[in-house]
Amino acid sequence: MNIAEIRKKYRHDLFEEYLPFWEKFGVDHEHGGFFHSLDYDGTRVKTDKFHWFQGRGVWVYSFLYQHFGKEARYLEIARKAKDFMLKHEPQPDGWWAETLTPEGKLVRPFAGDVYGMYFGAEGLQEFAAATGDGQAHELSLGLMKKLWSYINSPSVQLPGTGRPGVRPQGMWMVNLRIATQMLRRWKDPEIAEIAERCVDAIINRHYNPDIGLNNELLNFDFSRPPEEATKSLLGHSAETLWMVMDEADRRGDSKLWQTAAERIRRHLDVGWDYVYGGLAQWINVDQGCYQWPADRPVGTDLEFRATGEYFYMKPLWALNEVLIAALNIYERTRAEWAERYFTMAQDLIDRKYSARPHGKSGYMLFADRKLTFQPHVTRQDNYHPPRQLMLNLLTLERMGT
Repeated sequence: MNIAEIRKKYRHDLFEEYLPFWEKFGVDHEHGGFFHSLDYDGTRVKTDKFHWFQGRGVWVYSFLYQHFGKEARYLEIARKAKDFMLKHEPQPDGWWAETLTPEGKLVRPFAGDVYGMYFGAEGLQEFAAATGDGQAHELSLGLMKKLWSYINSPSVQLPGTGRPGVRPQGMWMVNLRIATQMLRRWKDPEIAEIAERCVDAIINRHYNPDIGLNNELLNFDFSRPPEEATKSLLGHSAETLWMVMDEADRRGDSKLWQTAAERIRRHLDVGWDYVYGGLAQWINVDQGCYQWPADRPVGTDLEFRATGEYFYMKPLWALNEVLIAALNIYERTRAEWAERYFTMAQDLIDRKYSARPHGKSGYMLFADRKLTFQPHVTRQDNYHPPRQLMLNLLTLERMGT
């Protein structure tokens, strides 16, 4: 497809497929907020509201309002979700509940999953930008600074690390993404310092020159745990690096942008499965007999296991991030490799992850190596697919015809 055809396809996917599905099944129009435990046909498998999806949804609909037509219904969905989130998630101890009932009653209190609070901060800053809401702006800044202090304590055990005093690349990723968006709009020296430290951690600390890949987990002092030194979470690294590219654009730093782009290619070259297609979740370099821990994606009843150098659980979100990264690189460089990965990722989403070839709506979010279609699923994603569609539509508009 040429640029105009891709743009037309993306507008169809976003406005004719994705948004109608979510506004019919995933948006709680009565209480505000979002359901995520949905089958292809919109059936609610569970009705609990998980904190990740509330802030993410506020961001999506606030971004939609700003960039795609100033539709009042987008802002109303964002506002009601924001109000639900702020009324029910913050708890007396200062932390946010992780799971609520549809009406907002507590199901699971804060148990260490700070990602949901970060997504709350991201949604609030986007809502503030869309509406000029000063309270939302101040709350987002306050959350960022509170969380930054919390995660930089060696006694804290962060999600996905297994023990206190471990620094996951994912923490730098969410901090950098929110900081870049804030700094494009408002000057704040503390947020600028957060962005600077995040870039340094991603480019200079998590990058392992011995394997040419980013390690996901480091010790608190940035040394490499021996058991983690040969591992890379490939899609996460590509996602994080396009966010470094965005921060480099904000700064006007072409050298930093180029470094991030080159490293994105390296992760895709290493991780792409040329037998069945798609991006492997992990690699453990030279560890051909490695027994991977079971992976149970949040909000699903799935479990993936593997033995070998690669862990071939293939999430849709990773391909969404490949599409964002590759199109941004292609826009600036017209590099053949970026076009190739963009084309392969989009083709795979349309053929294997989308349920449309099976006469259904929605997407399969997590797949085995062969991308075996699942007749039913228990989760849909209100963040990565629409973010990819919206960001890439804006890129395609800049590219013209």
